[in-house]
Amino acid sequence: MNKKYYIWGLFDNRDAIYLNKLKDEIQAKLSSPRFDLHITLAGPYLNLNSDFSEKLKNFCKNNHQIILDVKGLDYTNEIFKSFYLSINHTDQLEIFRSNISKIEAFDFKKNFLPHVSLAYGNHKINEKKRLISKINKLNKSIKVSKIGLVEINDDIKNWKILESFKLNYVCEL
Repeated sequence: MNKKYYIWGLFDNRDAIYLNKLKDEIQAKLSSPRFDLHITLAGPYLNLNSDFSEKLKNFCKNNHQIILDVKGLDYTNEIFKSFYLSINHTDQLEIFRSNISKIEAFDFKKNFLPHVSLAYGNHKINEKKRLISKINKLNKSIKVSKIGLVEINDDIKNWKILESFKLNYVCEL
């Protein structure tokens, strides 16, 4: 089984509570496997140097939390991007990802669609559209306060967070 590694952005407690409620509301209408909320920031890495974890830890000590600007709800026909919270592609997010690539290079220019998945699966488009029309209130921004190093096996359904590190500086919404 081939393993790949990714860097996920993980949310502060307040936003995690909000996002989990939103995910539960959506998954009550769209059946989906369970998964941890995250935004994929970097990867895939096929191999990691033995000191990668230490470099990632130091990166987190020297970088501040980032604010993600929420665009709204959206969907695709891809199983793992079926229904999601769309995130604006800001300079702050791009600089953050660029700084991660300095730890260990990844395909930085690959099509990056910043999003927080809320449901996985093959759902009908009309179900997704109806659900978007029924959800009224969305937070305008969410905070990434930790970075997770994640291992994903070939079938992509088998993943685990190997380590997570808090970002150092606090930023206010």
